[in-house]
Amino acid sequence: MSYEDLILLNPWIDLVLELFKGVMPTLVALLAIYLNNSFARERELIYRKKNLQLDYYTKMLNWLHNIKNDIMEVSRDLDNALYKRDPNDRVNRYNNFINSISKMNTNIAAWKDTYSSILEIYCCDIELNQLKEDIFNCSDTLKKIGDKYINQMDTTMATDEINNIVIKTNKAIDECIRRLLKETNALY
Repeated sequence: MSYEDLILLNPWIDLVLELFKGVMPTLVALLAIYLNNSFARERELIYRKKNLQLDYYTKMLNWLHNIKNDIMEVSRDLDNALYKRDPNDRVNRYNNFINSISKMNTNIAAWKDTYSSILEIYCCDIELNQLKEDIFNCSDTLKKIGDKYINQMDTTMATDEINNIVIKTNKAIDECIRRLLKETNALY
C-alpha cells in the first residue's frame, strides 16, 4: 500500500499531516521564545552584575591613577619648595606641600574603606590596607625629607631621596593596578 492509497482510505491522516506541517514550526518557535525568555532573566542578571563590577573596577582604577598623580604632584611640590633660594618662598612652598599631602591622605582614607568593602564582596585579592600603609609611609618619608632639607642650602640629595620613595610607592600602586586589571580581564 502506497501513501496515496492510505490517503484515499483514511483522508483524515492527510489532514493531520498537513496541519502538523503548518502548526509544528509555529509551536517550535513558541517553545524557543518561551525558553529564551525564561533564560533571559538569568542572563540579564549576570550581565548587570558584571557591568556593576566593571564600573566599580573602573572607578578604582581611576582612583589609583589619581593617587599616582597626587604622589607625583606632592613630590614635585616638595622638590620645588626645596630648590627655592629665598627662605620665605621656600617656607611658603613647603607649607603648600604639607597641605597637598594632607589633602592626598584624606582622599585616600576616605575611599579606601569603600573600595576595600567592594573588593571583599567580589572576592578580589587586592589588599588596600597595605597600599594605604605604603602611601602613608611615603607621605611621612616625604615630610621627613622636607624637614631635613628645608633649612639647608644644598638640596641635591633631596631629589634622589624623593625619587626613591616615589618609585617605591608607585610600584605598590602599579601592583594593585595590575591585580585589578587581571580581575577586570577575568570578567570576560
